[in-house]
Amino acid sequence: MKDIMITTASTFDGYDIKEYIDFLSHQVVFSSNFVQELAANIADSVGGEGRALSDKLEEASESAMKEFSDIAKEKGANGIINIKVNYTNLSGSVAAVFISGTAVRLEKKKTSLNENVNVLAVSNYIHKKILRPFEVALHTDGDKVLMSMKLHNYEMTKISAVKVDVTFKDIYDEEITIEDVDYVINQDINILIKTDKVPIDMDVRKAGLQNDVKVMVRKYVKDRVVYNVSEEYQNSSLTSEELAIFKKNKGVDAVDKYRRADTYWRCVCGTINLPGDTQCSMCNREEKDFANGYNFDYESMLRSMEDADSAEAIKDILMKHIPNIDSGARVELLEILQSAINMEKTRGKGAMKYSVIEKLKRKFELS
Repeated sequence: MKDIMITTASTFDGYDIKEYIDFLSHQVVFSSNFVQELAANIADSVGGEGRALSDKLEEASESAMKEFSDIAKEKGANGIINIKVNYTNLSGSVAAVFISGTAVRLEKKKTSLNENVNVLAVSNYIHKKILRPFEVALHTDGDKVLMSMKLHNYEMTKISAVKVDVTFKDIYDEEITIEDVDYVINQDINILIKTDKVPIDMDVRKAGLQNDVKVMVRKYVKDRVVYNVSEEYQNSSLTSEELAIFKKNKGVDAVDKYRRADTYWRCVCGTINLPGDTQCSMCNREEKDFANGYNFDYESMLRSMEDADSAEAIKDILMKHIPNIDSGARVELLEILQSAINMEKTRGKGAMKYSVIEKLKRKFELS
């Protein structure tokens, strides 16, 4: 798999997607021996006897991923985006790993040798099925600052121009607003719109200090008609760092964590939906994809980990909750713990405690 890149996100940093080849799905079915060993591993791990659950799950996923990657390469792909891995028990004696994703052809971006780029996740949004800016890049080359942008095209229509106001906030919480930035869009209909770079009035020394950005679409041109946007913008509850992670895990148009109440549920795209709706009215995501993720009290588990004295002790606590955790996340969680355990062997007991708890917290809250 060395010559093919794989991600759960919809883009690769430093690469352009030149062709969306095909949506692929693949499954690998395992015999009764695998199911029996997996069940025994879970029972032994919860009982504290230390059987290697992670090894068995990793073996299954690696085998399925290798076959899936070979299928993508045969179609001419060198990358797979939006990849999903799910485990299921088909019957009492048969289990399967299901993998899906979109095969793409990637090309490394070409940049000036002197160019520096600061990429920021857009932290505001509106509930309107039109254009959603999700990423702003500040390019510095010499004494010039240029700005480019990526937008999610919900309507999947031909957009020929867009006018935006952009507000940056730097590490000192000082704001800079740049109004009436015009972009001419020269690309075919696509769900992803990438703009050209345009020069902006910003001190080149400040470009790298910006750590938050909000974009307000004021006007856009569709089918030679100018549309004004007057809706009120909402701000994400996530920090800039959290938002960048969240978008990589949930998609470029994701803006906030899933929430459910008696009278509504909020999709990760920010849209408020009625309790009986199974799909988001904005992005068509399925609620079950979020509601069935971590269906247990992970906050209580994390609190109990605060009293642990090492990464090894944290892993023991995690193993007690393994049967309640989404099967697609188990291997990654165990890998986080095992890496911390290995590092503590050289750094000393407890050296990785707070770092690993923070990683687990982000995994549960932002995945």
